[in-house]
Amino acid sequence: MADPPPSSAAVSAAFPAPPPFYKTFTVSNLARLSSLQESNPSLTVLDLPPELRNLLPPLPPLSNQRYRTFGEVHENPPPLATDAPPKDPPNPHRLLKMTRQVLLAFLSVTHALAVDPDTWAPKWDEMRAVNSEAHAIINEYRPHQARETLIHMMEEQVERCKAETQGCRDVCEKVRQVVEDVESQEKTRESKMELEELNMRNVMAKDETSKLHDADKRIWDLIAEEVGSFE
Repeated sequence: MADPPPSSAAVSAAFPAPPPFYKTFTVSNLARLSSLQESNPSLTVLDLPPELRNLLPPLPPLSNQRYRTFGEVHENPPPLATDAPPKDPPNPHRLLKMTRQVLLAFLSVTHALAVDPDTWAPKWDEMRAVNSEAHAIINEYRPHQARETLIHMMEEQVERCKAETQGCRDVCEKVRQVVEDVESQEKTRESKMELEELNMRNVMAKDETSKLHDADKRIWDLIAEEVGSFE
């Protein structure tokens, strides 16, 4: 049995309740929909069973086509309050003017509600039209916003590349210092070894000199003994 349609008061409430078909958004239904889409990629809403039809999002409205949300009908694109061409370049003064018009329209709506509540509808439509035009002007800034966002992203990428390059340079500098320290330590060790080797050579030379001196002394002692025996 299908759920009863929501009343207009429930739809137009400030905080309306969720639509009754939200109960169809279950894990099992999503799995069934996924399997059906895999088996038939050209699946349409009418090919699905009733409990799965709400799982497919509707197509966006075409240009010059009306659509309904929360019980109200809207036009695409929304009507503008003035005859200004929509392709005009965005102008901050124009946006400020439309903001002031929105405030004036809001004051007109509140005044109508306070003085004669039966005349609020035209004022409300006027405020909605002015608000739609203000939104249209804001949307004209989207290319500028996209360009500035891209510039900001590229600047962040450049800064990140600079930081990575500086980090690589710092690491290279540390490696160079380590290599220089190792080379300095190696040279110091070689100098110590050369000095020790020179000292050992000096000691060995002294030992050889001492040995030669002792040998010469023994020879002279023997000569002295032989000469003394002849006398």
